[in-house]
Formats: sequence, structure tokens, C-alpha cells
Amino acid sequence: MTFGEWHERATALARSLVDTGVEPGTHVGLLAENRLEWPVVQLAIAMAGAVLVPLNTHYRSDDLAFALRKSEVSHLFLSETFRTSAYLEMVRAVRDRLPDLKSIICLDGATRDTKAYDAMLEAGRASRTALPDIDPDATASLQFTSGTTGDPKGALLTHAGMMANSWGISGRLRVTDNDRWITFIPLFHCAGCIMCILGTVQRGCTFLSVPSFDPLEMFAVIQAQKCTVLSGVPTSYLAMLDHPGRSNYDLSSLRAGTCGGADTDPALLQRCAESFPVPGVVQVYGQTEASTLISLADCEAPYRWKTCGPPLPGAEVRITDPNTGAVLPVGNIGQIETAGPMVMQGYYKNSEGTAQTIRADGWMRTGDLGQLTPDGQIVMAGGRLRDMVIRGGENIYPVEIENLMRMHPAIADIAVFGVPDDYYGEAVAAAIQLASPANANDLRAWCRERIAGYKVPDQLFTLDEFPLTASGKIRKTELQQSVSDGHLASLD
Repeated sequence: MTFGEWHERATALARSLVDTGVEPGTHVGLLAENRLEWPVVQLAIAMAGAVLVPLNTHYRSDDLAFALRKSEVSHLFLSETFRTSAYLEMVRAVRDRLPDLKSIICLDGATRDTKAYDAMLEAGRASRTALPDIDPDATASLQFTSGTTGDPKGALLTHAGMMANSWGISGRLRVTDNDRWITFIPLFHCAGCIMCILGTVQRGCTFLSVPSFDPLEMFAVIQAQKCTVLSGVPTSYLAMLDHPGRSNYDLSSLRAGTCGGADTDPALLQRCAESFPVPGVVQVYGQTEASTLISLADCEAPYRWKTCGPPLPGAEVRITDPNTGAVLPVGNIGQIETAGPMVMQGYYKNSEGTAQTIRADGWMRTGDLGQLTPDGQIVMAGGRLRDMVIRGGENIYPVEIENLMRMHPAIADIAVFGVPDDYYGEAVAAAIQLASPANANDLRAWCRERIAGYKVPDQLFTLDEFPLTASGKIRKTELQQSVSDGHLASLD
């Protein structure tokens, strides 16, 4: 699809939406895998002045019913099916619980109870309805948080905040109209529909996406399309880096990339930069409530692996004491807080959650632990505040242990988390994906030579596959529950 075709289709679809009763502020859902219609629908919703509600493609019926009801979606675009998910059947099964849902538009053609996407396009092409003027500070999207703990909350993001965010990100990656930007990140995720799609709109590059992650498919597309920028998560980079088939492909066109998450290991990024190769891969830091990213390094900066770089233009960052809220001096580990136009307006119809997250002075508590360097770089020093392990009164940051233990040749990947302990209150546990045989005593001895004894994992478990969120982050709460239920195998 060319930019001209994209604009024409989005304009037609926007007119069709307005003609069917969509008004500024109307909530319009989108439930689909990465496919060509996605960016058309996304921009059409914006041009109609409506609010995009991207829906997680991993949802099952109850999750979907919760999200649709909570967000009060009145019009829903969807794929009929994707892989093992029958989205239309799911919606039909819960429709009596969705009083706000007025119409369903199927991207794959009309059915007995849906409109057809193609028919709406044709109707819009014949329409001369004027599209509304859009306030840059109006709500553009209701983006659900990942919901790894508790029910997902809907963050309200503005057009101005989303566009500023994607402009800042693509600038740090030095994206131009000569680039070809590829990702497998789901487009319902803010990194997909904000960072990638809006970055593409603003920089004029070519955007390529695949509906699901497979290392060999990624290699093949990168080689065939001569992709230059790659966006992924730590687990995907590790899978591609260690894949035995990687050397069979020419990946030399890659020049830059993003790798996000509080669990990003600088050593992994350096390996990717030098061996993948993706020389300009950078560590990034962000969250949905901040319109995607809060910071990333320039793709040519020397510190691009060790820190998450400085805040994006327009964003401010400070480090505070998690207990008192007092601002901490440079170099101290504390909660990262951010302020600026990219911060969400709040959680939809959740004033209590909004007040817990955004202070009265406009600064947003991220729930992430980090520190600032003297020159203003953000260092992810501890992961999530809720992931911090307090063992016998000592604060232990899982990321420090994870990054260390990934250096052991027998460890392919690892997740460190706290588990209840009668004596210490909490004990340090580690779930390990092994690259080669290893035993618990040897791993602990290796750790004791390098870190304080109280940080060495008390309990070690093995597993073949980590439970992941849709964006590729490890679900530590699920691992904790598996330990409690006795479902994880101990490493002897």
C-alpha cells in the first residue's frame, strides 16, 4: 500500500464512519492481527475524531467482554479469525453483556450480523461528508495496560502526545524515507500503533510487519526486503541471536533497532550489535501511560546499550523515594517519575487509579525502579517496583541478578522474583531456561563469587518456555503462582 492509497482509504473509511453515526469522542474498537487494513482503520478513526481502542489479540471471551464493556466501544472492527482465535464467535458469545456495542465491521467480508469493511470503503468513496476538525489535545486512543497484575486499565492518550512520542523516537533512530522498518510487535500494542505506524507516517519510511514471531521468517523478510530498522523485545532478540539458521541469511542491511523492557540486558544488546549485526540497536524505556516511550538513546550514541538514554524531547524525568515521594539525588535508585505532554490524561472512568498514578503536580509514578546518571541518562537499575524482593530487610533488584546470571554459559534466559519465606519474609527465586546442563549448587557458587550472598537465589527452577505477555515480557506473577502451586521443576 502506498501513502497515497493509505490516505485515500483512510479518508473514505472516516467519512463512512461519520455517516454511520460516529461522532468525535466515540469509542471504536479494533481487534485484528497485524494486517494491511490495520493502519487504514487506525487513521480513519483519528480522522473521524473518534477514539481508537486497540484490543489484545490474545484475549479470550471473558477478557474481551471486560475490555469492550469497560471501554464502552460502540463500533468494532475485527478479523473474523486469526490462528486459533475465532474473534467474531467470541463477540457473538458475549454480545448480550455489551450494551454499548452498536455495530461490528468484519475485515474479511460481511456475515449475517456484521458489516463488510470493503462495503464501508466503497460507501465512503461516494460520500462528500466533511470530516471534523480535530483538537490535538483531544483523546486519540484508549490503550489498555497489559494487566499482568489485576484488571487492565484504559489509559487515555492524546493526538499531540502520541505524535510527539513517535516523532521523538523516530528521530533518535534517525529514520528517513529511505528506511524500511520491520517489526512483529502486535499493532494493538502502543509500540506498534504509535511508535511504528505514527513514526512511519511522520518520516515517510516503509513499514513492514508480520502477524507473529518466527526467527526464520524474520530473517527471510529482512533479507528479501533489505530492512534497515528492527523493533523487538529481549526474548525475540535472544531467539534470533542464538538461532542456528541465522548465518544462512544476509542481514547486513540492518542499521538500527529498538529493544524495550525493564529486563533488557546491556550485554545482550552489545552481542546483537556486534554479531547479529544490528549496530545501532538501542535500549529503550517506556510504558503505555506515557504514549509508548519515555526515553531512548540515539542509535549512534556510545552509551546506547548501557542506558536508556535521555528523556524524549518534551518529557521530564526524576527519581523519587518509593515510600516518601521525595526527589532523590543523582545516582540513587528509586521510582522513575515522568511529566510532560505525552503523559496520559488518566485512566478511563477510574479516578482512584488515576490519582494513584498521577500526582497532583502532574508527575506520573511509573512503578519502575531506576536511576539517573550525572548527564541525565536513565538506567533501569531494578525492574518493576512490585518486582523488588525484600529479603530480611534487604532490597534486592531482580534485574541485577538476571543480567549477571545470563552471562553464565549454561543459562539461555532467566527470570528472578520473590517467593514467600517464613524466616526472611521473602526469598529469591529464579526460573531458568537452560542452554546446557547445570546444577543448582554450581550456579549458586558461581553467583557467590560475583555478588553478595543475600542476592544469590535461594530457590532455582527450570522450565522450557516462559509465560509471556503479548509484547514478549515474562509474566513473573504467573511464575510465582506456579511455584506456589508446585508446578515448576526444581533444579537439583
